[in-house]
Amino acid sequence: MNKISKSIIAGILAASAALSLTACGNNTPASSTAESSAQGEQQTNAKSPAEITEKIMQDIEFPSMAEITSDRLANYYEIDAQTVDSFSAYICGSGAYPDEIAVFKLKSSGDAEAAKAALEKRVESQTKTFENYTPNEMYKIDGKNIVTNGSYIALIISADNKTATQLFEQMTK
Repeated sequence: MNKISKSIIAGILAASAALSLTACGNNTPASSTAESSAQGEQQTNAKSPAEITEKIMQDIEFPSMAEITSDRLANYYEIDAQTVDSFSAYICGSGAYPDEIAVFKLKSSGDAEAAKAALEKRVESQTKTFENYTPNEMYKIDGKNIVTNGSYIALIISADNKTATQLFEQMTK
């Protein structure tokens, strides 16, 4: 083998090794990597809306929750779907309680005011529904049900809104 052939083979082997290390060394899907770098330095440890709702529902008792899927999102929230990067939402499956958790990651924190107004409409609707139906559950709708942090916004109606809000804030840093 001549010197040029050896150099080419060595280059190919080095490139293959580098490629295999980068392909196997990161378990994060490419879309997640792009999302986290798009977030910039703020919210670098933030979790996904699904991770946030899962953790809150693990730590706080919610009655028989049913997931709201993307095809039913507009039935519950008047949030412009074009502004939503991702979301996770659950309501009481039986409809007997006002308990609800919805976490939205918006494409831009500039969309938070419009999203907040939409979630306030949902709280008003739940208030009207449950104030006569189950008045003893109204303590869950306490006026502090909507929380924001950067491009994240959540609607939380639970038996322990304070703890749920703290978890949300911790997970969206």
